[in-house]
Amino acid sequence: METAQHPEPPRVPDDWFVGFHTGLVARFWRAAGATMADRDAAIVASLLDLPAGASVIDVPCADGRIALRLAAAGFAVTGIEIAAEEVEHARALAATAGLDATFLTGDLRDLPDTGAVDALVCWGNSFGYLPHADTVRSLAGMHRQLRPGGRLVLESMTVAESMLTGTIAPHSQIEFGGIVMRRTNRYNAAESRLETEYVFSDESGAVERSHAAHHVYTAAEVARLLTHAGFTELRLLGEDGVEPYALGASRLIVVATA
Repeated sequence: METAQHPEPPRVPDDWFVGFHTGLVARFWRAAGATMADRDAAIVASLLDLPAGASVIDVPCADGRIALRLAAAGFAVTGIEIAAEEVEHARALAATAGLDATFLTGDLRDLPDTGAVDALVCWGNSFGYLPHADTVRSLAGMHRQLRPGGRLVLESMTVAESMLTGTIAPHSQIEFGGIVMRRTNRYNAAESRLETEYVFSDESGAVERSHAAHHVYTAAEVARLLTHAGFTELRLLGEDGVEPYALGASRLIVVATA
């Protein structure tokens, strides 16, 4: 007796992140990000180890949660984000707080030329968004944005040693800011690609659907990509930004020199 074949779901497009941060999605991630923003910004500032006034790019900056805190600490910050809605939100928060920070609409695949800066921060699990060729181009662009000796701080929660040591739950649910996010995960081993389908809903009954994909690299592959882009003096750190990165750590933080 033949077993019924279930059709494979459509592949998440490579440019899924274009138009992702809008509506309920943006509101959910703003609320979720706010719960970890102070701690993350403190880790970033300690790893930058730069004096007040140093120039820093935060890309992608989303709603500015890290960029605004770095600006409050005295850094000259430029946030870059592909979602125009988030850029406007960050600008409004900066104006309300009286912070001198610049926010630009831009793409990780082709960073706008802001002039050479002292440091670049890539935080919020955005490493892995892009297909391999675009990842190579993006890291090269980050290197070009930095002055010689400038510092890169890059973070990812989807490095293989972090993500694949546990079980990827096929279904999960979480709530922030009155918005429930339900997600369905599938892992494409042939591409080392985690694909996620989302359903967001709020108390009013509004429902929005979205999707995402992360390309999963080992820590050694991340290091090789950065070295190929021209970075040196790589330090691979765990979730607290202090201890060396190890199998099972919840995230990888890389500090590197241009």
